[in-house]
Amino acid sequence: MHMFNKHALRTGVVIATVLGITFTACKKDDNNTPTPPTPRSKSFDVLGTDAKKVGAITVTENTDSSVNVVLNLTKNVKDTVHNVFFIGGKTGAPTTDTLLKLEAKGTGAAMNIDLFSKVKTIKLNRAGGVTKDTAFRFNDAVNYSAYLKVLHSKNKADTIAIGNFGKSI
Repeated sequence: MHMFNKHALRTGVVIATVLGITFTACKKDDNNTPTPPTPRSKSFDVLGTDAKKVGAITVTENTDSSVNVVLNLTKNVKDTVHNVFFIGGKTGAPTTDTLLKLEAKGTGAAMNIDLFSKVKTIKLNRAGGVTKDTAFRFNDAVNYSAYLKVLHSKNKADTIAIGNFGKSI
């Protein structure tokens, strides 16, 4: 009987060791999926007529490589429909390329205006009504030479905000 207890003890130790190795080898922590890169973001100042900062244009990268471009405007006129132009070139040397033109109703308080949302390409409007599809992912956007101009309204062409964007800085 003593012999049986001796073999049972050894067998139990062997089984415990094998089970321990098996459970350790089958851990679910071994995730080979790479962590996606952190989305990038870059902002460009927008100035008022007195050269003081009145907002920023921010380009952010989404996880699918598309981008968002948002204008944060801290100074605007309540209930006035402002004209927003996103134009190729620099403020002192514009081109005829227009990335975007839109209207935004002022709130009198800080406001965000979505210029582009989840885009990978944009339609660039050129002279003579010609349009061209242009790549517009994060690197393309921050390396594009453009500027943004916000006018008071259709009837009053005073500039309330202006700022260079991307490579034009």
